[in-house]
Amino acid sequence: MDYVGIWDFILVPFFLVLVHYVASRTYSKNISTNPEYKYYRKGLLFKVYGGLLFALVYAFYYDGGDTMIYWKDAKILNTVIFTEPICYLKILFGDTRPLWFYCFDLTEYVPHHYLRDQQAYSVSRLSAPFALLSVDSFFGCTILVAWVCFGGIWRLYRVFVEEYPHLQKELAIAFLFIPSVAFWGSGVMKDTYTLTAACWMTSSVYGLFLKRRNVFWNLVYVFFSAYVMITMKPYIFVALLPGTLIWVVFNRIQRVENQVVKILAAPVIIMVGFVLGSGIFAQTAGQLEDYASVDTILNKAVATQEDLKRDAYEGNTFDIGTIDPSLGGLASKAPVAIFAGLFRPTLLDVKSPIMLVSAVENTIMMVFLMYMIYSVGVFSFLKHLFTKPMIMFSFVFAVFFAFAVGLTTSNFGSLVRYKIPSLPFLLASLYMMRFHKQEESGAFKFEDASDESSQVSDKK
Repeated sequence: MDYVGIWDFILVPFFLVLVHYVASRTYSKNISTNPEYKYYRKGLLFKVYGGLLFALVYAFYYDGGDTMIYWKDAKILNTVIFTEPICYLKILFGDTRPLWFYCFDLTEYVPHHYLRDQQAYSVSRLSAPFALLSVDSFFGCTILVAWVCFGGIWRLYRVFVEEYPHLQKELAIAFLFIPSVAFWGSGVMKDTYTLTAACWMTSSVYGLFLKRRNVFWNLVYVFFSAYVMITMKPYIFVALLPGTLIWVVFNRIQRVENQVVKILAAPVIIMVGFVLGSGIFAQTAGQLEDYASVDTILNKAVATQEDLKRDAYEGNTFDIGTIDPSLGGLASKAPVAIFAGLFRPTLLDVKSPIMLVSAVENTIMMVFLMYMIYSVGVFSFLKHLFTKPMIMFSFVFAVFFAFAVGLTTSNFGSLVRYKIPSLPFLLASLYMMRFHKQEESGAFKFEDASDESSQVSDKK
């Protein structure tokens, strides 16, 4: 196998030791003042080893795949750094016009995705620095990608903990320890970069609009994360934008204490949010292509689903029925599409060991959702959904994203990867709803975060 070499045996142990060392140092440095850091080390290692397992599965179980092609294209791009350094920088930073294709030594190194699929080639561009640092090690490159991309998930976890400091453990489960998210979202794949970009964008919107801190850097993070999503998977940006605007708008409305002023201010705040969202969407329409209007989105959904149902995927597909490319047609498919996007493959769909793991996780998630609705109560469930901005954002994004994925994906192999951005937000919203229900009933036992920190310090 040409993706396993001597550098894997040298760099993989080195990188793993380095990850363990940095994780321990970061934990020790922050735990005394930030109790949530008790999950940093475990969360980082869970993601890194999840990415390594992903690489091993693709290398030895699937005997290749997209992740190998991305890595090889990244290595080919790095060959240009010494022969055509200016060209290398242009391609690295997104100038992938066909004329730069001839910077490559086409007698020996021909990039696979450069002229075929620019969204796929974006993965190789972003992975090129990691491939350079890992020399010729596919597994080493995977470890570095997983390590760096953990930053977005950890940052978003801390944002939710800032709002719900008593749910550190529950939110850690939601954002850091969902097995399928750590597995499918940690390799050299689109899913890894777009997941961390979605987390960076969400946490930066929180810091920029709700906390008004680090304005310059949060603006940088918002633009860069939006760029990553748009260049790889534009539909994630399209799904995330309305949710974040709803979050910001309703948070602003809730902060108004005077009820009369709140009633008068609400339409103005909503209008400002609508104008802001329309402006952002208009500015990015040129890059969104098939996702730039409702009509193109509908046609794209139908075309994508039909493509994934072709004979090449036979035996690993499901069918939610023929889609009518109209708003009414999509609405009629909403229940089955949302169910597919959140809970399929089910145990009845299992046809491989990998699918079994996903099916077990989906079953647990479905049972937990039903239990939460039952224990919280339908009325309280809806009340918290429409009165708590962070819950509304998380739940609406998760359901809307699951609807989009379930509608346009008919292949289980793709479904288990595409759905991962929705899972942390769904689980987090359920935990937050339960917290408010317990808070209202007086059943929640609060712990002083400072006492917890002192206990950790005493143990050290």
